[in-house]
Amino acid sequence: MSAAAVQTMAGFSLTNRWLLYTSFMLAPAQFVSGMGNNCPSNLGFLAYNWYTQITWYRGIKAKKLHALSLLPVHFNTLFAITYLGGVSSGNAFTAILLGFGTAGVIALNAVAAWVSWATNQPEGYGVYQFFFYGWRTLSPRWHKFFLLWQIADSLISFSCLISAIFIPIQLLDADEDPPWYARYLTIPVGAAGMLLLGWPLILWTELIVSRNHIESATDMIAVWLFVAQVGAMLIPNCSTYLRCCRD
Repeated sequence: MSAAAVQTMAGFSLTNRWLLYTSFMLAPAQFVSGMGNNCPSNLGFLAYNWYTQITWYRGIKAKKLHALSLLPVHFNTLFAITYLGGVSSGNAFTAILLGFGTAGVIALNAVAAWVSWATNQPEGYGVYQFFFYGWRTLSPRWHKFFLLWQIADSLISFSCLISAIFIPIQLLDADEDPPWYARYLTIPVGAAGMLLLGWPLILWTELIVSRNHIESATDMIAVWLFVAQVGAMLIPNCSTYLRCCRD
């Protein structure tokens, strides 16, 4: 890889990457915000995830990922779990929408990762570099290693896909809803826990981007969808104030 910067798909600039990291760190707070909430507080989370993954899939199909093709399997291993933070709701209609919507984006992630592995990675043999107990260069042998990881990730994704459908239905029978302030307390506590879980992904991603001189334009649609996600999460449960939103 030359020292010259390589332009990849739009939407993976430093700003977009940190919004992506922040989104999965907010997953616990998203889950709490939806519990017993008759307002669709998690639709922003779902919309942001769908838009992000559609952007990735389009980039993969157009073969614009370059060295970023090393990332989908790692992202998906974490996202398959954190996406479940967006399935909670206080009413059946929204619960079904969020459950099947989350299952759909998990399935899209898995498909995108397989397409990336099959079509984008082989172009980087002897070129793309990544850190794995020292700097490594992608080769057919390492490609097989990513295959094993991809298989394991698909099994995790399938389990989470099933969970995405059943968890929101089970939550409808919960005896007690969390107090209104729980979501706000969960933001720092949950984010700290998710950062502990996700820091290897963040470090691995930033090292790959830096080592392979990857540059990307900022996707402002993703930025505003993230703002909408956070805004919807922070709005108090409208059923507390509006009689028409109560069960």
